[in-house]
Amino acid sequence: MITNIFKDWLSAFQLHNVQKMVSNLTDDVKIESLVFGRHIGKDAATNYWELLYRMFPKIKITLVTITADVNRLVVEIDITGIERQKVDVSTTTSGSTRIRGAFVYEFVNDKIKEIRMYYDSTILKRQLEMSNETGEKGENSGLKMTTIS
Repeated sequence: MITNIFKDWLSAFQLHNVQKMVSNLTDDVKIESLVFGRHIGKDAATNYWELLYRMFPKIKITLVTITADVNRLVVEIDITGIERQKVDVSTTTSGSTRIRGAFVYEFVNDKIKEIRMYYDSTILKRQLEMSNETGEKGENSGLKMTTIS
């Protein structure tokens, strides 16, 4: 059952259908990521995903593996469609990147209660340390993810 709820949510994510995504959430949902911060409640989730799609209009999730128990899914995913210049608007580096991650979905009463997002820190760091337009590397030349709240 929770696998079907997740697949419905994922289908809505791929279509950037925020209202459909939010319909699969509890009212007090918690979305948490070290990269993008913590968002609690449906309104915060709506704002988060609307901003995410404005920043990354080509973002997609590819399912790699899925493990389920009664009330939890652990999903290994590839995220694509992240345009590097949009990660930090101060850089003019263009192109896109791919990030591997694992998301944990907790369910209550056939709704998603919590989403915890973990990213492959090695790949993420490598992607975010891309050279700036002059090809120089340094503390201020790499890309930076900032908290969306």
